[in-house]
Amino acid sequence: MIDGLRRAFSEIYANIPLPVLQAAFDVHEFSNISLDELIKQRVLLARVRDDVSIRGGKLFQMILNLDWALFTSSPSPFALGVSGSYSSFRIPASARENRDIACVMSVRFPYTIGTSSTGNFYNTCSVKGDTMGGLACASLQSQTNSNMLSYPTGEVLPGNVIHLNPAQYNFTPWEVIVRLCYDDDFSGMDVSSIRPFCEVCLEAVKQYCYTNLMMKIESNLVFRGAEIGYMRTVVESYSDAGEKYNEALLRLGGAELYQPQRLQYILRRVVPHG
Repeated sequence: MIDGLRRAFSEIYANIPLPVLQAAFDVHEFSNISLDELIKQRVLLARVRDDVSIRGGKLFQMILNLDWALFTSSPSPFALGVSGSYSSFRIPASARENRDIACVMSVRFPYTIGTSSTGNFYNTCSVKGDTMGGLACASLQSQTNSNMLSYPTGEVLPGNVIHLNPAQYNFTPWEVIVRLCYDDDFSGMDVSSIRPFCEVCLEAVKQYCYTNLMMKIESNLVFRGAEIGYMRTVVESYSDAGEKYNEALLRLGGAELYQPQRLQYILRRVVPHG
C-alpha cells in the first residue's frame, strides 16, 4: 500500500530547499519537535486536510438511530424549522469510524418503496386493475409524482450533528450518505489521488513559506547563516503558490472521481435501477 502522507513529505523535501523550510517553520525554536511534525501540524492538518476532505473524503453510509436523536422543545411545536424532535442526530464516533463528518451527500429512505401516505391511497385495492379509476390514478401519479416519498436535506452542525430540514416530527430511519474527513495520517486514500494530493501539499507548504518569510527577508534578516540573496530568490518564486494550490485542489477533485466507491455512488444516482 502506498502511503500518501509519506509521498507528500518526499515531494516537499525534493522541491523546497531545507534551509527555507527550517527558516519558515522556526525549527531552532522547537528542538523537541521534528520538522515533519511542524509541517504536518501547521499546514497539512491545519489547512490541507479540510480542503481535501471536502473534495475527496471517504463516502460512508449510515442509518440514523433513534438513540442518536437530540430531542428539542419549542414554544410552538408546529413551527417548521424551529422545533422537531427527530430533526437533529449526534453521530457517535463509533458510527463514523472515529472521523469527523465533512458534509452530507444525500438522505434517502433505506428501503425500496415508492409510495407516500398520498400514494398509498392511489394504490389501494379499490383503484388497482384495468379500470377507468386505476388508469386515471396511474396517469395522475405519472404527472405529479404523488406516489413518491419526499426526502429531507441534511447539513452538518458542530459536534458531528446531522440536522434534517424540513423538521421531522416522527422518527424515520433515514439512510444518510456522508463524506468523512481524513484522519491525521490521511489513511485510506486511493492510489489515483496520491499524486495530486502531493501537489496540493507541496503548494500549501510553499505558500506557508512565502507568507512567513517574505516580510523577514524584506527586513534583511539572516536565517542561521543562509545567504539572503539565495533565500529571497527561492521564496519570491513561491508568490503564486496560492493560485497553484487552488488549481491542484481541482485536479485532486477530478482524480477522486476514479475511486471505485465514488464511481459506484455516481452510477447509483445516474443509472436507473429497480
